[in-house]
Amino acid sequence: MVEELKSSEVRAVCDASLVTCETTEHVVPLQTIIGQERAVKALKFGLDIREKGFNIYVAGWPGTGRTTAVRSFLEEFAKGKPMPSDWCYVNNFRNTYQPKALRFPAGSGGTFKKDVKSLVEHARGAIQKTFESKDYQQKREAIVRGYEKRRQDLLTDLAEKARRDGFLFQITPIGPVFIPVMQGKPLTDEEFLSLTPRVREELVKKRESLESRFKDAVGDIRELERKLSEELSKADKDIALYAIGSMVNELIEKYKHFPEVVSYLKDLQEDMVENREQFVAKPAQQSGMPSLAPWVRELPLRKYEVNVIADSSSLKGAPVVLELNPTYTNLFGRIEKEAVFGALTTDFTLIIQGSLHKANGGFLVIPVEELFRNPFSWDGLKRAMKNGQIVIEDPAERYGFLTTKTLSPEPIPMDMKVVLIGDPRSFQLLYAYDPEFSELFKVKADFDITMDRTPENIESYVSFVCTICEREKLKHLDGSGVAKMVEYSSRLAEDQKKLSTRFGSVADLIREASFYATQDGSKYVKAQHVKKAMDEKVYRSNLIQEKIQEYIERNVFLIDTVGEVVGQVNGLSVINIGDYEFGRPSRLTASVGIGREGVIDLEREVKLGGPIHSKGVLILRSLDSEWISG
Repeated sequence: MVEELKSSEVRAVCDASLVTCETTEHVVPLQTIIGQERAVKALKFGLDIREKGFNIYVAGWPGTGRTTAVRSFLEEFAKGKPMPSDWCYVNNFRNTYQPKALRFPAGSGGTFKKDVKSLVEHARGAIQKTFESKDYQQKREAIVRGYEKRRQDLLTDLAEKARRDGFLFQITPIGPVFIPVMQGKPLTDEEFLSLTPRVREELVKKRESLESRFKDAVGDIRELERKLSEELSKADKDIALYAIGSMVNELIEKYKHFPEVVSYLKDLQEDMVENREQFVAKPAQQSGMPSLAPWVRELPLRKYEVNVIADSSSLKGAPVVLELNPTYTNLFGRIEKEAVFGALTTDFTLIIQGSLHKANGGFLVIPVEELFRNPFSWDGLKRAMKNGQIVIEDPAERYGFLTTKTLSPEPIPMDMKVVLIGDPRSFQLLYAYDPEFSELFKVKADFDITMDRTPENIESYVSFVCTICEREKLKHLDGSGVAKMVEYSSRLAEDQKKLSTRFGSVADLIREASFYATQDGSKYVKAQHVKKAMDEKVYRSNLIQEKIQEYIERNVFLIDTVGEVVGQVNGLSVINIGDYEFGRPSRLTASVGIGREGVIDLEREVKLGGPIHSKGVLILRSLDSEWISG
């Protein structure tokens, strides 16, 4: 039965008297998500449960305020959560290509960096001062003199032995020489050859014995030099350790509750003592070397720096990170390189954090459409969530495209909630075609596009309008303006008993209405300003509709509006041109002619019908045949 509607029934008018406030200026701004009780309940459940795999997929259509609402909800939720730990990368003195990751309480990573920097600066001064002191020089000279005396004694004993055997011992540039001596005079070669064979043979045997003794003495001297080098090195190490030991011990005592930090400080102390010469290097002007840039001179000491990769000192609760460009490097961080003397080099100080490091211990929000646009990001994120680790590496290295040697930083444990924001279709595709998705995202928060048009929800709508006006410094709406806004919301929802949750479109209308109120010089946005914004919005988009209406009025499109015709009826098709929809009247005509028996599927005949449609028509044809035969 067709019932004609009255004009008052076509649109659900909102009386200004239903709005309890005179203007939105005195309304409390919105503090919660409105009209999404189902989604809010799902969010609370997903955030409270700590078991693995209960990450959240927020399903909603663009324009429903899903991103803004989720971010605000998470930020409010995160305020009551503890701040996450700080993470630092430090040099691995045993393998510089595998930097170590150190965990610190929230806000302590930066303090540790300052402590180590202060230690290195004071150590440089202390070591240099100690090695330039008079006591050190005297101690070093005493050690050298002692070994020099023992060396000289060995040579003196050898020279005395040679004198007793009738030889003069000399050390020349080409080596040691033993010259026979007779009657206190060294023999020349001619004099030596003039001696009797027996005397010459005896002198040769003595010289060979002396040369053998010299070889033994040379071995003893080399052993003395080795011991001298070891003793000097040990003395230097002891002095360097004495210079910095107390400072390192103070830090060890400060961080004694962190075994990994204590281990690192001991390794740092050992390396500083082992490489003490880098703290006492003479300036280039004194050493005769060309002057180097300051940053080049500091390169040897850069291995003692601390790279704070995750710092929670500025947080007030758990972090909430919205990553709008989730490239692989933006998510997982990267290892930068710098040119030094024409070659690309890197070290642990060039490790740059990613969004996973920023959000670790809190919440990471990612638009799923952007995630899919970036290669490797989705697979990398799933791998990190399954393994519970944040691994920094070049994606080309994982696929074997990178051949140059680079760093392999120690992975950082991952503990966060990942929230994906996307439309329902993406959720269905992921659920159907990615078996890992359902294991990692077990909570779905579904955002509805409408909510009931109740007095409570209208009050919440007023608060939303107040929030937009306050945040963007727009003119506030009076009661008539709010009422007209409610009518517009129901029109968006295409239901007189519903309000639309497409808050993006509602906010745009508020901005436009505020513009027209400003042009009129009005203090508040009134109903006429909202209506003008609606009309102008339609006017900007309904060119095609007006053209069709013009063609109907000019009888280009023939539409009969009076009378009756057999086999003819007027129809209305809805045309969507993106930001505007309108109805186009069309005349539908039925014609009858003699054809084949049974039901004919025109879609199938012209090969435009799909399998489901053709199957349905075939079922009808079989039923029709059974009915006729019966």
